[in-house]
Amino acid sequence: MSAPSPPGYHLARRERIPLERLSWISLAAAPLWLALFVALARALGARFRVRPRFGPRRIVRALTLLSVIMPLAHEAVHGIVARALGARPRFGLGAGFAYTTFAEPVSRDAYLAIGLAPLLALSGTGLALLVAWPRRAGQLLIFLVGNAAGSTGDLWVLAQVAALPADALIRDLADGFAVYLPDDGA
Repeated sequence: MSAPSPPGYHLARRERIPLERLSWISLAAAPLWLALFVALARALGARFRVRPRFGPRRIVRALTLLSVIMPLAHEAVHGIVARALGARPRFGLGAGFAYTTFAEPVSRDAYLAIGLAPLLALSGTGLALLVAWPRRAGQLLIFLVGNAAGSTGDLWVLAQVAALPADALIRDLADGFAVYLPDDGA
């Protein structure tokens, strides 16, 4: 993206998300997310047993949750929060990933909120559903683990952005972000 710098700011750097490396990390983290969600749900009072069961219908259901429903929900939450913070979100598909992007630069803190929203909102909702609806624990855990593992890229971006000065502006680039810092007046 070669958009002009916002008035009073200069482009400090562009970052691309290392998708391949983060995909491997998200796969490796999935069992840890599962253990965390099971422990949290049980601490909240959910009563269920984790019994992996396989069959064609269960596999199709799991793949639908992971490849359609979860990405749509995840990106919708990014979009809702971006819109609430003044951006005009657009949605798309890349090579093996869905994304939400927007052309307007936003503050560092707004970008952090947009990036963290799906992990927090969908995890909280999923945990509440696990407590209320333990008969669907398998499907809910698949959704929760898929969303959390799929948030690996968001978490990587958040770690980069959190280290920026509070007055930085961030422009989303779908496959990364651009950082703008205030001109020093010189």
